[in-house]
Amino acid sequence: MIYDFRSIAVATVCVSFFAGCAAPVKEQDRTGFISDYSQLERVNDTLYLYLGPRVSSYSQYRIVGPEILFDPKAGQTDKFTDEEIAELTQYFRDHLIKALTENDGFTVVEEAGEGVATIRLAVTALDASLGLLNIAVTTKITGAGLGGAAMEGEMVDSLTGEQLGAWIRWGSGSRVARAGFTRLGDAKLQINRWTEDMRQRIDAVQNPEPEVID
Repeated sequence: MIYDFRSIAVATVCVSFFAGCAAPVKEQDRTGFISDYSQLERVNDTLYLYLGPRVSSYSQYRIVGPEILFDPKAGQTDKFTDEEIAELTQYFRDHLIKALTENDGFTVVEEAGEGVATIRLAVTALDASLGLLNIAVTTKITGAGLGGAAMEGEMVDSLTGEQLGAWIRWGSGSRVARAGFTRLGDAKLQINRWTEDMRQRIDAVQNPEPEVID
């Protein structure tokens, strides 16, 4: 593909005028979606997490959501269509299923039952990627044009509702990885990271490393 970089430069200025210097997606106010926030601990600048020891008792998961807990029509530059929201929620669900089941992993089921944990998901914020800025090195490295997302989620026993784990996550796209031209590109990059990290953390609870005794 051949780019007309003079056109890109002009368009970049125009997009920058309307979008400003895109700020990273920040931690959102707690929405009340999670049944219990009290056991969450801050892990880093983009994650609060609680995974209890009982997670190791479950090998089947039921996924509910993700729900959308913000108004997709409310933003000025970040309005999202119903089609975009449907695409994102399906993408989130599909990638979580993939992360959980790949490499002889866990089983994803549709119904509640004995030994089934329900994973509840909600998207609490969504910022659009500005694809034109994301292909220009000078704007990509500054963070201009980066989109992102924030979410809340929890894992509960599918029959009793007992909370097994919970998390709050947020973040913007990568200054290195390419999100492409779609407005959802950086949000999808975040979802990829979140779902892969969730699988790794569940695996760590399921198969803790043996304590080394000196």
